[in-house]
Amino acid sequence: MAESPLAGLRLLVTAGPTWTPLDAVRHLSNFSSGATGLHLARTAAAAGAAVTLLHGPGRARPTLADRAQVRVAEFVTFEDLLQLVRDEIGDGYDAMLHTAAVADYQPVSVRSEKAPSGQKEWLIRLAPTLKIVDEVKPLDPKVFLVKFKLEVGKTVEELLQIGRQSRARSNADLLVANDLRMMTPDRHPAWILDADGVVAEVKTREELGSELIRLIGERAPLRATGVSS
Repeated sequence: MAESPLAGLRLLVTAGPTWTPLDAVRHLSNFSSGATGLHLARTAAAAGAAVTLLHGPGRARPTLADRAQVRVAEFVTFEDLLQLVRDEIGDGYDAMLHTAAVADYQPVSVRSEKAPSGQKEWLIRLAPTLKIVDEVKPLDPKVFLVKFKLEVGKTVEELLQIGRQSRARSNADLLVANDLRMMTPDRHPAWILDADGVVAEVKTREELGSELIRLIGERAPLRATGVSS
């Protein structure tokens, strides 16, 4: 029987949205369901990896069967995820798949009470958050980092250019680039890039999982052990 392609590897996967509080009861978020990250965690576990899933408040939820195969740590806010990543990275993971839809902005101030209803206007000032993915390599240069970049309404050429720049900025080993307007319930087109360009093009979430398992299996052990090809 063939050995599982990720046997012996430890993978960290992030999935789902982050919430950023506005007041005691309200928050900003996004439409991420967490389905892609959950699918990749399942696929990696089935391929023999020891998987930790950092899972946010999305619609796709880990089942009891998932939790029997994957270690799950829940987060809600941006700060929760930031602390989890800082706690986990450096703990011997061979690879990280960062699919979580992390808030790019957060309120400059958060009300400790509930803002009253019925106001004619509520002006909220937002400031950029730090990029959690950019902290990964400085914390653990050996981890094989897979970054995800979602755009909306870009051409393929524009998407790939954005993906190349994004991969380099985070020093990611691979970047998965996709566009929301290209997706349907049955199609999940994506391009996987490394430092030299596109290494794979996929049409579905299942193909994406298979290609990432192949690439991680081929490349992550070399990075983790320090052996050069």
